[in-house]
Amino acid sequence: MKRKNCEKKFLKFQRQKNENDESFLRLALLCFIIFVPAVFLSRNADAIPVFARKYQTSCPTCHWATFPALNPFGKAFKDNGYRFPEDDEVYVKESPIAFGGPAWKKVFPNAVWPSTIEHLPPVALLINSNFTVNPKNSSGKTAFDGIGAVELLTGGTLGESLAWFGAVGLYENKGKTVESGTGSERFFGVYSPTLFERKGLVNIEFGRFEPRVTPRSEHLSIIGTTPYLFSTWSILPTANFTSFFPSQDGVEFFGGKNGPKGNGGFLWAAGIVNGEANDDSLGVWDGSDINSGSTIVSNTKTQVQNAANPFDVNNSKDYYARVSYKIGGMGVMGGGIVEESKKATENWQEKSLTISSFFYRGNAGFFNNPVNGTGWHSSGNHFWRYGMEADFYWWNFNLFGAATYFRDRTDSNVTIGSESGRNFNADLYTAELRWVALPWVIPAVRFENMNPAYDAGDIKSFNRYSSDITVLIRANVKFVIGAAFTDGSAPKSPFFDDAYRMGVLIGL
Repeated sequence: MKRKNCEKKFLKFQRQKNENDESFLRLALLCFIIFVPAVFLSRNADAIPVFARKYQTSCPTCHWATFPALNPFGKAFKDNGYRFPEDDEVYVKESPIAFGGPAWKKVFPNAVWPSTIEHLPPVALLINSNFTVNPKNSSGKTAFDGIGAVELLTGGTLGESLAWFGAVGLYENKGKTVESGTGSERFFGVYSPTLFERKGLVNIEFGRFEPRVTPRSEHLSIIGTTPYLFSTWSILPTANFTSFFPSQDGVEFFGGKNGPKGNGGFLWAAGIVNGEANDDSLGVWDGSDINSGSTIVSNTKTQVQNAANPFDVNNSKDYYARVSYKIGGMGVMGGGIVEESKKATENWQEKSLTISSFFYRGNAGFFNNPVNGTGWHSSGNHFWRYGMEADFYWWNFNLFGAATYFRDRTDSNVTIGSESGRNFNADLYTAELRWVALPWVIPAVRFENMNPAYDAGDIKSFNRYSSDITVLIRANVKFVIGAAFTDGSAPKSPFFDDAYRMGVLIGL
């Protein structure tokens, strides 16, 4: 009954096509729901069942056909500090517990500013199971992981301007090794003050989070068989493990404003982070014969890790910025005139184009001789990551493209074999197409073209192809089948082996 009522109200909104506040609030009531998490090898999460319970509505109305991808309503909810842009308290079905009455605000600073906590325990679970095939794995070509991982998810709000989100691993099956215990993948807070009688213009995020500078969120990807190369590619000869890593410690400022008539609009973000070593990176390679079966230099990576400390490998901090402008579609902060869908459930549909530009600047360590693991410097590799992207939505299709440039320059020469130099550059081009074939069947394909140009170390250009088909068995249960292939020029690594996967993901 609740679902039918939700669909009726949503359809009514779609037909009205006016841009006043009342229409916007109805839209917010129906559509800002966050449910089941994202999948990066079935480990990452960004939207959780806690919010679905809080607003008592289903997940498909705020996800782009399938979780974890967000439609414009879900994006606006996230960018407003996990709240409706206006009058959030009106739409909460599970009322929070008040710590102090509204009158306390009137006597501040002679009283403590009031706050709230969630009525229900703000926790949820993510459970996944996978069957994988790797034809090139010498120790075994197929494997079940049973219960592959169990993750604790949490999120909520504290009063009118504070929110938090967290994803903590409880259990992970790594083949012959089963690990249990806690580890914080992400845990961050968001402060969203009201400025000029509006929320969302400026927000502050702090803790461990995925920087918004990344060309496309790893945690919101619906292709989980492989991660994006821009999130994991390392400048191998210099031992630079830093990239657009999905988890960083630091602080970020972000915000946005709707465009003309409430449609589209401007988004911005800027932050400063530690710039941590990326344990999921490709490792350091013996560049003397990198394309014919070389192996990771284990002592090199060990030295990098040993050089690290709780304050990172050096005292430098990385900084970044990003700007985006959306043409058409729903306003970036919610609202605007939205094209009618054929059905109330097809709320992923819109016609829009978003253009973005970004840069990331940092200082990492490097080896003068990475093959032998000698000549380690904790700083001195000054690097840039920058580029542009376009994100195009047309009804049931989403086409994404990005050009990402990696530029590393070391203070002194890096030597591999008979070659030496200080410049290590790489150009990456990414294209991804998603299609809603049916509301519960969503295929997606990705193409990546990597072009290294190193002074030392012979790493050739190569292509990687990834594809997943998602089938929503239930709103919170999805079945995924996927494959990934890399051409013969890629570095010899299990990371680039051909792979096939079937998996089930459940959010509770």
